[in-house]
Amino acid sequence: MKTMKLVCRNIWRNRRRTVITMASVFFAAFFCILFMSFDMGTWDKMIDNMIGTQAGHIQIHGKGYWDDKITDNFMFMDAATIAKLEGIDNVVNVSPRVETFAMASFGAASKGIAVVGISPEKEALKSNLPSRLVQGDYLSENDDGILIGEGLGKFLKAGIGDTIALIGQGYQGASAAQLFVVRGAVNLMTAEMNNAMAYITLPAAQQFIDMPDGYSGILINMLIVDSRQSVVGIQSVVDLIVDSRQSVVDSEPANDDRLTTDDYEVLSWHFTMERVLQTIESDKAISYLIMIIMYVIVGFGILGTVIMMTNERKREFCMMISLGMSRIRLAMLISVELFIKSLMGAILAIVVTLPVAHWFKANPIQISGDTADMFYQFGMEPVLPLATHAYIFTDQITAILAISALAAIYPMWNILKLELSKNR
Repeated sequence: MKTMKLVCRNIWRNRRRTVITMASVFFAAFFCILFMSFDMGTWDKMIDNMIGTQAGHIQIHGKGYWDDKITDNFMFMDAATIAKLEGIDNVVNVSPRVETFAMASFGAASKGIAVVGISPEKEALKSNLPSRLVQGDYLSENDDGILIGEGLGKFLKAGIGDTIALIGQGYQGASAAQLFVVRGAVNLMTAEMNNAMAYITLPAAQQFIDMPDGYSGILINMLIVDSRQSVVGIQSVVDLIVDSRQSVVDSEPANDDRLTTDDYEVLSWHFTMERVLQTIESDKAISYLIMIIMYVIVGFGILGTVIMMTNERKREFCMMISLGMSRIRLAMLISVELFIKSLMGAILAIVVTLPVAHWFKANPIQISGDTADMFYQFGMEPVLPLATHAYIFTDQITAILAISALAAIYPMWNILKLELSKNR
């Protein structure tokens, strides 16, 4: 208790020195938190967009489809099993799909495109596709029309009500050819998708490839998914399929993110988005390097303050030792003093940045102009949200305390080696 009283007196006795130390820590932690929060917020938004529109937290495919995405590797699944999938804990959306390729033609223009068969109702809940409609009407469940990307419509010069011919390959080598009336045009996430993608209903897609009850895959979205919940969710899906189909689970799966039965493969988003996650890890490494450089600069600032403080207080140290305070206790007192100053600066930075991060997470900064086009090219929505993960804030306190521990070595060493006769 007496030690803490002395620490508090020392902190407030020279307020200028205390403010300098706290300010250097505050600004370093403040900018590092904002930098990391913007960085992680952008990647989180990209992952959410991809999971919501293209991936899903869990995917079910026919065995072999992921490695060779051809129509013959499509899978069959009955409606009863799909309904059971919707009853799994934490599952919020089950979206069966038929994804294939075809040549789209209108008039003299032709282009190879990706054709996605969807359930309009489920897709609206999954990816909010109706909000991207820029012309015409959204599809109904048994519609025989087509939604085309806005860029594709401009390339083909096809408008609402025009009839587009699709020619492709059906199941087991059957030829696929059908006419579709353009119901609407959508503005999709990236320029590639916008220029070469179209949506039709599941019944129309199954008829197009001559494969009733056939799907390229089933995308499953869950309420909350972290690493542990992903493993539990994927195992629940496998267990349900095994019970429904009397399938045999592969005894030596590649990993917990990819499990195989004799008919299906069940894939976690950690597996299907592996390249994106690797890119994020690389970006994190660069971000941490930048923060390390920033903290090294701050560390020298703190060390300079500590050296100044130590040299100014040598006579004080000698007096306290002469009055009976042990050198070890004095060294610990000075170290605690430095720790508290640094901790106060870091906590102040967190108090200031936490509400800012929550505000911009709920109200992300909107990007426009050429910068927005660049975001679209990389498949990201042109916004800058902030992330509020706990580690973004706790990592700063850990870094500050580590720097303070290193800086405290100097006064401790000086106190232990202090010669009383030379500092009277």
